[in-house]
Amino acid sequence: MRFVAWSIQWSVALVVFLLVMAGAGYYVFMEALSGGQYVTVPNITNLPITEASLLLTEKGLDLGRQEQVPHPSIPKYYVIAQRPEAGRVVRMGRKVYPTVSMGTQFLSTPNLMNKPLNDARQEINESRFRVGTVARIPHKTPRDTVISQDPPPGGNIPNEGAISLLVSAGTDRRSAFMPDIRGKSMQDISGVLAPYGVVLIPNVVDIPGAIEDVALNQDPPPDTLIYEGQVVTYDVKPSGAVALLDARQQAEVRHVLDYDWYDKDVRVEVIDRGGNRKVVWTKPPVFDEQSRMTYVAGSAIRIPITYLDELTVEIYINNTLLESYFLSGGQPPVKGSERAKPAV
Repeated sequence: MRFVAWSIQWSVALVVFLLVMAGAGYYVFMEALSGGQYVTVPNITNLPITEASLLLTEKGLDLGRQEQVPHPSIPKYYVIAQRPEAGRVVRMGRKVYPTVSMGTQFLSTPNLMNKPLNDARQEINESRFRVGTVARIPHKTPRDTVISQDPPPGGNIPNEGAISLLVSAGTDRRSAFMPDIRGKSMQDISGVLAPYGVVLIPNVVDIPGAIEDVALNQDPPPDTLIYEGQVVTYDVKPSGAVALLDARQQAEVRHVLDYDWYDKDVRVEVIDRGGNRKVVWTKPPVFDEQSRMTYVAGSAIRIPITYLDELTVEIYINNTLLESYFLSGGQPPVKGSERAKPAV
C-alpha cells in the first residue's frame, strides 16, 4: 500500500511539473513571437537631441541614426522631425530616427560694391548664396554698376541666402514731369506720353456711369518726376471697341519634377524685358510628414505670372538653374531648351 501511495504522489508531482514547464515554454514562445510589449512613440520634435534620447529610453525605445540639415529658425542640435511620427504604436526596442537642426550656418557677405552687375551675379552664383531682388535708380556711376547691397559687405547671411542689389540706371535716362492724362482717350494718351519713353499699363475697372475708353485716374499723379522706361498706369473702363494699350498678359508656368523634392531648396525668379530680376517664389528644405507626401516625384511647381510683352522664368534647385521658360505676347510658355532649338 505504501508503494502504491508513493507512486501516486510522484505521478501527480510529475504531471504538475510537466504542466508548469509547458506553460512556461508557451509563455516564452508567445513573447518571442510577439516581439515584446507595445508602446506609443513620444513627440521629440523641438527638443534638444539629448533630451529626446532620454525620453525615448524612458519609453523603451532607441535613438536611431540622425539626419542633420540646416534650418533658418530651429536652434542647432534640436530635433526638427522624427520617424516614425509621434502617436504611432510600436514594439519596445524600436528605433526612432530624428532629423536634427545644424543651425542657420551664417556666412559673411562678399563685397559687391562698384562691380558690374554681371560680375556681381556671377560671384553670387558661384558662392553659397543666390541673387535676390535687383532694382535700378538714376545714379552718376556707369549703368549696371552695383551701388548698394543687402546685406552689406561683411554682414551675416544664412547659407544659400539671398543678396539683393541696387544698381545704377546711369544718368542718361531722360526725366520730366508727369502730364495730366485724366479724361484723355487712349489714342491721345499714347501721343502725349510718347516723347517720355514710359511704359503704359491699363488697369481695367468697371465703375457704373463712368466714361468708357478714357483715363479715369493715373499713377504717378500729375507733376510727379518720371524717368524714361518708367511704368505709368491708368484706370480705364473699356467698351471693347478700342484696343487697350500695352495690356498685361497672364500665364501659368508649370514644371513637373521627376524626383522627390521636399528636401530641396527651390527658388523661382523672373526677368522682365528691362533685365530686372526678382524672386517670386521659394521653398526651403522641409521634412515634416505632410511635406514628404506633397513634394514627391510627379508633382509640379505652379507659378501664376502677370507680365508685359515678354518675361523669362527661371527655376533653381539647390542654387542650380534647372529650367527656364520664355513668355511672350500671351503665348504658352516655351522651355528655354526648346526655344534654343533651330527651326526645322
